[in-house]
Amino acid sequence: MSGFLKELVSFNVYKSAQGRVCRRLTFIGFSLVFLLWGYSIFRAETFGVKGSTIVGAIVAILGIWTSFRAINFPTFADFLVSVEAEMSKVSWPSKQELYLNTRVVLIFMALFTVLIYFYDIIFRGIFGLFS
Repeated sequence: MSGFLKELVSFNVYKSAQGRVCRRLTFIGFSLVFLLWGYSIFRAETFGVKGSTIVGAIVAILGIWTSFRAINFPTFADFLVSVEAEMSKVSWPSKQELYLNTRVVLIFMALFTVLIYFYDIIFRGIFGLFS
């Protein structure tokens, strides 16, 4: 934890050229969480003050800074760089393949739903004999 606290006050950008997309999207996600949290504090009664503007702004600003520092924390940044590298190796299906695979999944889900329904009827009848 002390490594993260040191990193929290640093201005270094770790491996800025690697994993850009994944790191930016992670930063946006983290920042949105903190912005929404700050906004909810702003809108709510906090510490007895309705619409606590200062507390909400502090939470949002510190949250954005923490998000920026988190994506530059070496261990987490290396993880995000690895995630982006692995995602570039994925072979994505075409639109037609995706459509056909979705149909197969939905058909099997419907069949299994019907099968479980009939099992339920059978077991309800068997257990009804004993009650």
